[in-house]
Amino acid sequence: MKSPDHHHGRPITAFHWASPTLETYEEVTHTDHVLSFLVAGSIRVQHGGPVEIEAGCVTLVPAGVPHRVISGTDVKIWLVSFCAGCLSLDEHQALMEPFHDARLGAFPVVEIAQDRRERLVGLLSTLNEELQTTDSTSLVLSRAALLLVLGEVRRGQNRLERHSVAGSLVGDALAFIQSRCLQPISLRDVAAAVHRTPAHVATQVKTATGYTVGEWITSGRVAEAAARLAHTDDRIAEIAEHVGWRDTTHFIRQFKKAFGTTPAAWRRAQRDGGALDSGAVTDG
Repeated sequence: MKSPDHHHGRPITAFHWASPTLETYEEVTHTDHVLSFLVAGSIRVQHGGPVEIEAGCVTLVPAGVPHRVISGTDVKIWLVSFCAGCLSLDEHQALMEPFHDARLGAFPVVEIAQDRRERLVGLLSTLNEELQTTDSTSLVLSRAALLLVLGEVRRGQNRLERHSVAGSLVGDALAFIQSRCLQPISLRDVAAAVHRTPAHVATQVKTATGYTVGEWITSGRVAEAAARLAHTDDRIAEIAEHVGWRDTTHFIRQFKKAFGTTPAAWRRAQRDGGALDSGAVTDG
């Protein structure tokens, strides 16, 4: 159930498919925000911890948050992937709050009320149809359809008790990282923001999430970099500086560690729709 990051420069993708089984794959992170609506079947994923997903539920994966599929049976599913920044969306806006909560440790699954599921499928179908058009209004209408989808998810979330670590030490640390990760911040800055020692913050974040503060910072940066590589013509040096790395060589090294290829090769693969070039490619 790998998400549709390969959308050839388009800021939104949506598609549906069916499979009798899902294969386990290694832990991944998305460059975009991704939501899935399970129409039928069941899926088990690792998303902060083991999560069981049943039919009628939406799963939320914010950009840069690692996860993996463990198993799936008789799956019929809709998948939507979108570049939030490209659409002038961010996680502090009302319709994006479910993603924000999931990033901070809330349960990443939202059950859609039985009498709203058909409507959600209809909205997803409309979004998919708009994405097939290429006229001047396509992006505007696709964005509008996406907002309606996000509205259904938000309504579903409001029906349920919310279990978030927001307001806790770890939640506050992750919120600070999310809002400042494109700046040259460090563990010391995160610790100062939550009024704790760096050693204490490092231990708490690692214990609660399985990832270090440095890994969370890098994850946010490379996710933003990948979105800009896919959706803009900015030079790689400009993108590196935008996401907090003044040293372009270090940025390329970190990006390759995360995605298995250089930024230039990754950009070319996104736009050509082909396989990633295994050879080293320099910016130029």
